[in-house]
Amino acid sequence: MLITGIKSRPVYDRLQPMTGGLRHLIAGQGSGGAAMLRLIADMTPGQRQHSTVLYSSESFSGHDHLQALQAAQVADLQAFPSNQALLDALRAQLGVACMGTRLYLSGSESFIGTAMQAANAVDLNRDEVLREHSGTLVRRVWCAHCDTYTENVTQRVFSCPGCQLDLVVRDHYSRRLAAFQGIKADGEVPGELPAAEELDT
Repeated sequence: MLITGIKSRPVYDRLQPMTGGLRHLIAGQGSGGAAMLRLIADMTPGQRQHSTVLYSSESFSGHDHLQALQAAQVADLQAFPSNQALLDALRAQLGVACMGTRLYLSGSESFIGTAMQAANAVDLNRDEVLREHSGTLVRRVWCAHCDTYTENVTQRVFSCPGCQLDLVVRDHYSRRLAAFQGIKADGEVPGELPAAEELDT
């Protein structure tokens, strides 16, 4: 059977100021704004003055904390209309980051996973990054057949928008792909699909 019963998800943190950081880069989206606001409130005035906040109001859950973040006392707040625009800016920021930079991520599992790919690309150490999940655990799924990524998947079986195959979502999360894997649902017995069910989100 394609669904192996192996379940894995990243283990998340609680955002809190990291001592020893010379610069603080805080990135989040949607409902992740609540954790960002709590983090900023817990920072010293000096930490806030060496902080850059990147926030996208794009959200699967509909939460928007932009107005509250605009009132927070940080050195630099950059707002983005989409998660992709924020992630592009994050990659640029990390590309010129100095030693002593600390990264804080908050938002959906999909957002955090993709942001971690950017952090890994510049070899940020694990102790230089904190990640706090917020909102639902809807899944980002990678199609093993056409390399298409699909966001916000909630069903065990769904149709891939790239190749139109019916895919079954496996329970194993790949850090390399920042996604769960989708495999042809009737690969073992053509025409026989697993039972339709909601994913554990």
